[in-house]
Amino acid sequence: MGLFGFGKKKTGKHEHGHEHGHEHEHEHEAAGAQKVKDVVCGMMIDPATAAGKSEYQGKTYYFCSPGCKKSFDADPAKYVKTA
Repeated sequence: MGLFGFGKKKTGKHEHGHEHGHEHEHEHEAAGAQKVKDVVCGMMIDPATAAGKSEYQGKTYYFCSPGCKKSFDADPAKYVKTA
């Protein structure tokens, strides 16, 4: 009885706790600001805390650093794929 109770408790709590924590993180991220991709370096960033932003062809692009913004502004067509 002791082994069964111990094994059940350990496995149930560990697996549930781990999975719940993982799911909670994703829900928390989704509940916060939606992240966007810095088209220069590929980093996912929160637009609210972006280091810079630029508009090109009617769309706003956000950047993780002033360097990425500078690179984009110098040649936006290089980073934006057109259909």
